[in-house]
Amino acid sequence: SDVGEKVATIGAGGLSGEPLKSRSTEIVRYITEKSGGRIPIIASGGIFTADDAQEKLDAGASLVQVWTGFIYEGPTIVKKICKGLT
Repeated sequence: SDVGEKVATIGAGGLSGEPLKSRSTEIVRYITEKSGGRIPIIASGGIFTADDAQEKLDAGASLVQVWTGFIYEGPTIVKKICKGLT
């Protein structure tokens, strides 16, 4: 099946990190616009720097979640992002 082929190409773990950055920002912006900003949104997808986090916040996210960056850079990524946002 088409879905089966896509999973085989991408891998069972799916996509994460940088490949999702633009699309996740688009989705945050879409939900923010459609809800009039009334729904708290936790954004994820491609957040490795303070600029990445700010992009999600500017699109309407209330909070950001870091996962792939945390795995590859370790817990210091959180401090780095927070420091860059201040």
